[in-house]
Amino acid sequence: MIYSEAIDYIRNIERGGSDYGIERMRELLAFLGSPDARLKFVHVAGTNGKGSVCAYLTSILKCAGYKVGTYNSPSVFRYNERWTVNGETLSDELVARYMSKVRAVIERENARREFHPTAFEIETAVAMLAFAEQGCDIAVLETGLGGRWDATNAIAQKELAVITPIGLDHCALLGDTLGEIAAEKAAIAENSVGRTVVTCAQCEEIMQEISRPYLIADGKKIRYAADVRICDGARLMERSLDGQVFEYRGRIYRIGMLGEHQLQNVCIAICAVEILRERDWEIPDGALEDGLESAVWHARFEIVKNAQTRFNLLVPQDKVLIFDGAHNPHGATALVKALKDYFPDGKIHMVVGMLADKDTDGVIKLLAPLACRATAVTPSSPRALDKGELKRKICKYVACNEGVGVRDAVQSALAGDCDVVVLCGSLTLFADLIEK
Repeated sequence: MIYSEAIDYIRNIERGGSDYGIERMRELLAFLGSPDARLKFVHVAGTNGKGSVCAYLTSILKCAGYKVGTYNSPSVFRYNERWTVNGETLSDELVARYMSKVRAVIERENARREFHPTAFEIETAVAMLAFAEQGCDIAVLETGLGGRWDATNAIAQKELAVITPIGLDHCALLGDTLGEIAAEKAAIAENSVGRTVVTCAQCEEIMQEISRPYLIADGKKIRYAADVRICDGARLMERSLDGQVFEYRGRIYRIGMLGEHQLQNVCIAICAVEILRERDWEIPDGALEDGLESAVWHARFEIVKNAQTRFNLLVPQDKVLIFDGAHNPHGATALVKALKDYFPDGKIHMVVGMLADKDTDGVIKLLAPLACRATAVTPSSPRALDKGELKRKICKYVACNEGVGVRDAVQSALAGDCDVVVLCGSLTLFADLIEK
């Protein structure tokens, strides 16, 4: 396959939907020669902050001299972004090559029996092939959904499990309570070295599940967490639109990512580095500091720079454009806090697009009251909430119009009477800004 054929292939698989479980993923990896067995992993689960923590760890390990594979989903601007090696996106040619290998194995197996991996399982297999063949020393993996039955949990040789802040999301699949969701995510620690899991302080209901020494499955007790490491809090010292300076365990660090929520994410990453050092990974202080400062994660309270070059958007000098993929109440709460911290008196125009299967009402209830005006758009996704329905929800709080498309809606907002334009909601929004 060439790249365009690979995209068509995976999109066709996506139309078949998803089901969950890791046995099929383990079979697929075995058919491919168990590329995961040639790798070591840091496995990251949680509701919010997973991508940021992965970005920090990737940057730190790269600065320490390691070759690092990173697997995230969904991508923000281009499909390839979900696989990177040392921060560089996998090329079109390599994506096509590895997906061709996976497809060939699936078709060979299908010749003798029903074998239909999901799109995410195929993408996970591509990650394992790519990172093994590219000679990565370590891979940083973000779960797609949950943890226990997530395709990424089929891997071997986890150096460490990481649990970021947990909130209510994907309730239909993971559970209706924070405890139930936490139990699903914490299960990634079952096969990590020493069953070690790094997390931050969270509510009692969540911490009870993360700290529980066993998981009840089919009436049996399965041990999965023996060593829970809880990171300390950071003390903010200075913040601007260029970054944040903070103190953690007596040392001063700087990060380029914005928002108070990033202090929690970065402390999780630092704590994870401390555990890796215990496991004989050589990560000098300089690599830690440089890696934190240079880490980038798009569409998470991102102040957009070079918008005209990157997206053909004209941002007047007196205005600020922000991208934020706040798609659940937990993420929306962080976005609201950041906007109040950085732009306490700013007139904010929000351009919002959501997926229909998210807690749209919960997100809008938090975001809309902060805006002086809003524009509803429809993301390019089969799961998108129509902009007309979204407009009706937003109009309960603030004046809202419908945008023709994402790009036009953002440019129109920038031309209006506001100080800050925020494009937020589904992460699928941002790919619409890339000129095809």
